[in-house]
Amino acid sequence: MTFSIIGFDKKTGEIGVATATKAIACGAIVPFAKANVGAVATQSYPNVLYKEKAIAFLEKGKIPEEVIKLLVEGDNRKEMRQVIVMDFNGNSAGFTGEGNVGFAGHVRGRNFICAGNMISGKQVLDTVSSSFSKSKGNLAGRLIQAILAGEKVGGDKRDDPLGSASLFIVKENRGPLGIGDRYIDLRIDYSKNPIQDLKELLKSRMNVESFFSSEFNY
Repeated sequence: MTFSIIGFDKKTGEIGVATATKAIACGAIVPFAKANVGAVATQSYPNVLYKEKAIAFLEKGKIPEEVIKLLVEGDNRKEMRQVIVMDFNGNSAGFTGEGNVGFAGHVRGRNFICAGNMISGKQVLDTVSSSFSKSKGNLAGRLIQAILAGEKVGGDKRDDPLGSASLFIVKENRGPLGIGDRYIDLRIDYSKNPIQDLKELLKSRMNVESFFSSEFNY
């Protein structure tokens, strides 16, 4: 039971997913992306097979609407799924099954798409959308600010103070030591303030990157 946003920065070539939820370890389940291809988020009653399948379909030239259709057809639990997909042109599509716990839905705009289920209301998605659309700066900061904004207007409607959050961004040749595309992969798996903790973790990550001239020593 989650809300997520996929965002794309055409200038930098970055595409990524930010997620927040009352469940644990959402970063291990919800997001996936590939540089120069696109991104996907599977949630609610997630089907993790959707992630690699979505990227494979995008690589074959399928548009997001086609990808969504191919993902859910033949899935006998599709009405419990929620999935959003974006290609490397910023085009997007989503699916929210009728079996999702309300409020559930998805909203898309220029270079973003967001989705949520078991959230306090549509205002969460509207606020996430507005935050991303109006914000400036790097993609990582914009994505975290968007889910922070969503949390402030209600977020996940459950009262449990614990939860998790994640930020996953890919960029060609910007993985650790310049290997691969996994540019940012940060996770708060269990916390009372997962989004704020994620924001602080990102600050630390960017400070390390600056110190080592975009490379990491471990």
